[in-house]
Amino acid sequence: MITIFLIQQLFIIQSSREQQIDHKVFIKKKEGQLDNLYIIFLNGLGCKFSGDFSEELGFPKIRRSLASAGYSYYDHRFLLYSYTGGKVVKGKWYPNKYSAADTGQPIPLSVNRLKLLIDEFSKAHPEARYILVGHSLGGRIALDFACSADPGTRQKIKGVTTLNSPLLGASIKLPGKVLDIINFANCFNICPAVKQLLWEVNYQKEITSQRRQDIYELQREDLRVATFATHQDLVVRPFTGCILDEQGRPVTDGFIVNVKASHMSFKEIFGHMKILEKEEVIKYIITLCSK
Repeated sequence: MITIFLIQQLFIIQSSREQQIDHKVFIKKKEGQLDNLYIIFLNGLGCKFSGDFSEELGFPKIRRSLASAGYSYYDHRFLLYSYTGGKVVKGKWYPNKYSAADTGQPIPLSVNRLKLLIDEFSKAHPEARYILVGHSLGGRIALDFACSADPGTRQKIKGVTTLNSPLLGASIKLPGKVLDIINFANCFNICPAVKQLLWEVNYQKEITSQRRQDIYELQREDLRVATFATHQDLVVRPFTGCILDEQGRPVTDGFIVNVKASHMSFKEIFGHMKILEKEEVIKYIITLCSK
């Protein structure tokens, strides 16, 4: 019971506080090149949104660094994904408030929320293209959506970047009897999203094969996929956060990076949050906007 509780708590990560950053990355862009390129940010399990963009939009260093690509810190082209949906009013996206508990809903439901965001926003902005940037569970939702989207919707997506995301399920394998208890009883109060991730760990070989096939298909359609992970993350282990081929090489633009584990708060859980500050990751996202 203690083990299950700790697993769920490890997945519930709060957004890190905003800090200053100075990245010397300069991009020469054509006039109007980014006018219709929107970036959808997807926060992870345990995050919340109470309506205050200044505190809860997340991804502060990435957003600040995107100034070199022509975006402002609170740019209207930054769209915040909501686990409870939202609406488009006069061409502007308004995400609904959501609580930490809402993020634990079934993953397919969360994927459908992203579909509705893109469908509704695209009606108001038919010319819009999207880059999806998701941390932790947010990245899992983004990649699941891209893999299941219809061809017309995929053409609107320029890239998907996942950051320390549980793409192959949980990192810890529990005994079968414990999983049976979790599946058929709710005595441990495990949220549906975590239940699915715990179940998937028993089928990682099959899921890995399917992930590779899906990613190869996306890449053939010129949709850029990057799966970044960190060696030091205790929440999402690198082999579940970065998709590798049979020789251990990344099949995407992303790769496994190192982060400093010293002077980290409990919230940062040894690398789970630090990936949001990693220069290689930020530089990739900035470069993706220019291609």
